Amino acid sequence: MAEKIYEKYAWIAFFALGSIFLVTAIPHALGYNTDPALVENLGGMTPDELKDSNPMFFDLYSFYLMGGALSDIGFAFLITVVSATAYRRGEKWAWYAFWFIPVYFIAFIALSLAFESSSSVMIPPLMVFVVVSLVGLLLPFRKFFPSKAQ
Repeated sequence: MAEKIYEKYAWIAFFALGSIFLVTAIPHALGYNTDPALVENLGGMTPDELKDSNPMFFDLYSFYLMGGALSDIGFAFLITVVSATAYRRGEKWAWYAFWFIPVYFIAFIALSLAFESSSSVMIPPLMVFVVVSLVGLLLPFRKFFPSKAQ
């Protein structure tokens, strides 16, 4: 039986997510804060004011920002490689492993909602990531788990 087009190309959803995640993590890895309003909402001062008032704390903040970005780059790289190889070939372990992706983004949304003072600007794109990852998991279900009759 021939593969349906949505089963054959579902891996592209994860490849795109990984690529977008990679591109958005690069500025943070270089030390550029793309959401200074979040720092202001949480800390009560802009990043520049924080740097002037407490340079050591600002250095710690920058360290964690860049460290988190490096882990995001590794995560994004892993998503793109696995999607283009194992997931594309229909290996079950990749399907199970990719359930981590919507869970990861749902946890990110929950964490964002936990901070009342944080901006909710990131929630809509994160919801798109959740939906795209669930679509990428559910559309090729029969590819990974064919019926017994086949």
